[in-house]
Amino acid sequence: MNRGQPYQQPNFDYAPVRPAYSPTNTYLPEPQFGQPVNPSTWSEVVDDIQQSTSQGASGAARALPGTEHTKHRRTRSGCFTCRQRRVKCDETRPKCERCWKGSRTCTYPEPKTNTKSSSSKSAAAKSKESIPEESGSEEEDDIKKEESPVREGVQKGVKETSKSKTGRKKPRDKGTASRKKQAHGHKQPLPSIEKPEHDANVAQSPPSDASSPSRSGSRSSRHLDNTTPESSMSPEKISLSHLPHHQRYYLEYLRNNLTYHHYFFRSESNYFIRHILIENALSYEPLLHAVVGFAAFQATLKNPDGKIQDFLSYYNRSVSLLLKSLASGQKHTDATLLTILQLATIEEYLGDWVNLLGHQKAAYSMLTELHTVETITVNELRRKILAWYSRFDLFAGFMSGYETVLGREWFVANVQYYTEQLVLNPDSIHCKLEAAVANHRMLALDMVLLFAKLPRGAISMQDFRRENEKLEARIGQWKEGLEPLMSDDRYLVESFEGAPERDEDDIVNPYRPGGLMQGPLWTMNFLMMDWCGTKIMHTYQTALIMQEEPHAGLTELALDMCRLFEAVEYWPGSAPGSILSAQAGLGIAVIFIPKDERHTMWCRRKLAKIESQGYTYPPTFRAKMANLWGVPEVHHWWLPNEEGYPPIVRSIRSFIEDRSQKSSNQPMTEDLRTMKGLFDKLNID
Repeated sequence: MNRGQPYQQPNFDYAPVRPAYSPTNTYLPEPQFGQPVNPSTWSEVVDDIQQSTSQGASGAARALPGTEHTKHRRTRSGCFTCRQRRVKCDETRPKCERCWKGSRTCTYPEPKTNTKSSSSKSAAAKSKESIPEESGSEEEDDIKKEESPVREGVQKGVKETSKSKTGRKKPRDKGTASRKKQAHGHKQPLPSIEKPEHDANVAQSPPSDASSPSRSGSRSSRHLDNTTPESSMSPEKISLSHLPHHQRYYLEYLRNNLTYHHYFFRSESNYFIRHILIENALSYEPLLHAVVGFAAFQATLKNPDGKIQDFLSYYNRSVSLLLKSLASGQKHTDATLLTILQLATIEEYLGDWVNLLGHQKAAYSMLTELHTVETITVNELRRKILAWYSRFDLFAGFMSGYETVLGREWFVANVQYYTEQLVLNPDSIHCKLEAAVANHRMLALDMVLLFAKLPRGAISMQDFRRENEKLEARIGQWKEGLEPLMSDDRYLVESFEGAPERDEDDIVNPYRPGGLMQGPLWTMNFLMMDWCGTKIMHTYQTALIMQEEPHAGLTELALDMCRLFEAVEYWPGSAPGSILSAQAGLGIAVIFIPKDERHTMWCRRKLAKIESQGYTYPPTFRAKMANLWGVPEVHHWWLPNEEGYPPIVRSIRSFIEDRSQKSSNQPMTEDLRTMKGLFDKLNID
């Protein structure tokens, strides 16, 4: 979308015509493992997706899921009840949709050894013999020759997934034995995986049934079961034994060490990350490499001897395979969309907004191709896809000062779904939090849309004042609606035993009794940071438009965000990745607190803490803080003398800067020119 022009639905018919894909006629060279992807790589992906989706739009109208009358293929993996009744099973676990609707017992067959294992093994052995030892200069030829069992199963897996009513597919073990060596630049043994003492699921498991949603035979309650915390679902663990050693290692690392905080989801989503996402990755190789690459990125940050090649090779391979999939005309599925979103998350961590905006455009194109407002909330996979994408869209809108790409009706559908669940389960803490997350996202959207109208003359000042007053009231009502939960003393953290002693130069008291929520209300801490950030930005932008002085209460709100951040950072019970989930709130807070040396050094330490864990703030933000503080050295690193600057983070930043320089000669899009729109307006004394 051209953010410099009045908003209109994007037209995807402009994509250039590209030559048909063939091994001898490729328009994008295969990157060598451990080498940077060409800066134009993602623009190629965007063009391919936009071209393929516009071509698909010219064909027959796509039927809504559940309305097709085609004969389904018989399967042995459905539940016994559906097989006995001779009806199609959607294979949703722990209970399929038909059994939920009919209040029937749902039992799945035990996993069995493949009867054709011997032939599979021989095929795998033959595949091993045909794959040479991979090296940097021979990678392009090797990829062309390679036809791994995982790759061979992609075509069938995608077809079956597209037929599934829920868009999900049971993992396939058939014929997936792989080669003994998978070249990813690893020359040293991988460290052992140790599950951290604190598990996010344990910390967030409710102490009573009050927080668990009720289960009735209704369709809505059946959908709700897919959104319950992972600890209550007890999913069957997906087998990874058929994967190469390094892929298996990093997926196990994801299962044991990463949480939904690493993906910036607001509500509990570990079941999606550890089960649904991996399940889809096993059916689509580009997604498999993207997920493995993200896990490798997180693992590399924890390894003192970690190298950028340890995860970059997976990223390169994912992009290459995705391009081949798009060029070959392979049908787009949710797994294709998940690949784009996973790659976008990697780019956000790397601080590369040039490529991130390309991912966002590609994701929008595919999201609107695959789903409609009516179908986006029918299962947990699609709801998480919407949450994943909408965060990028809203963040880009906040950063640029222009409207979102996705229409408001998509956000309305999300609110309606979780509101219905809350009506059916009024005592469920989980449902209350999900509804709060959806409603806060709607508030953020309406604020972005409203403040984007006035500069382009789409609303009069009088109408703006009236709408802005309504929005301000809704922001206050949102917090008031959560006060009963915030006052539930069962989940208040009263003790910070085991936390480090408070620093005498600290600007807040993170150990205030009752100042942090735990258990099923852990999400509340991040929601309150989000609310404070929304309140600050709404108040500040209103003051700018009205040419008034910002309200003095902004500093108090910002300091409370700092207190929450530090409480999450120091509490021994915090889930892994928690402070990463709070990085956006911290980025707003540091702008509005006092600029004396004590407060400034506190901010610099916290921002360095975030970046040392792999999240790189955009260069525009770094430049703004250098200007506000009058400290030019933060352009290089947040702390003096490179204190706390991990070598792997230094390598990552050097890689991104080098990639950005290589793309500097390319025409800058309007999106990129306006990305610094918000920060340019922040002149806080």
